[in-house]
Amino acid sequence: MNIAAVLLGVALLVIIATAGLATTAAVRGTRINGAVRPLERWSRSVAGAMGATAILLAIPAIGDRLNAATHVDNLSMLLAHLFGIACLTSLRVLLVTWTYPPSAREAALRLRFATAGAFTVAATIAFAMADRSGIAFINADAQDGGVGTYLMITDSYWVLAGAMIARDCIPLAIDNARSGHRTIAVGQALLAAGGAASALWGATEAAYVALTHMVGGAWSLGVQDAVSSSLAALYGICLFAGIAASAMRPAVTRQ
Repeated sequence: MNIAAVLLGVALLVIIATAGLATTAAVRGTRINGAVRPLERWSRSVAGAMGATAILLAIPAIGDRLNAATHVDNLSMLLAHLFGIACLTSLRVLLVTWTYPPSAREAALRLRFATAGAFTVAATIAFAMADRSGIAFINADAQDGGVGTYLMITDSYWVLAGAMIARDCIPLAIDNARSGHRTIAVGQALLAAGGAASALWGATEAAYVALTHMVGGAWSLGVQDAVSSSLAALYGICLFAGIAASAMRPAVTRQ
């Protein structure tokens, strides 16, 4: 029996079940007299927890021990990316409460969860098909077909979700700044900066992978790793600072 396949199957079932429960809870939060405060608290808490977990799993000392304990190569990288998807999705859920009227929230939430679920399933399948000893799901091994496919999937979600977060937060931050709600305006501006950092991170990595496969090479790996690390750090800083500041009330919303 392939223990890696079993663990990945179990992980995928858990992810699907969690997404289903989260969707149900989030949708119910929009049906209680149009109240969105429980949904806002839920999305902020989940975004922070998922982001922190992704960062912890990306630490070699922790990730390597997880891989050794489960005997699954690169499992920590897969989980870090899946928690990253959950973090960005939770931020997009938060923005639904700020940008959609009650009548349109349910459809908006379902679309966001469905998109995240599709990327999660695609990334997990690509990982299961490509994972083996001797490779890592990083830019250094982007020339491998399976690794390249996996990276393109995850990078695409960083671009999509990050760009949407930046797009929604910029006008919100401007509106709240004009209305005198400076603290939440700063929080939304930080989230917009984090979203932009996520989008640039994904775009540069996707371009690096694509060029590696199309023309046999791209720019220096050292340059790309430096860019990726800087943008990932910027995203993390803006994420936690933005979540904290945007928890303040009152706020102007666009609905």
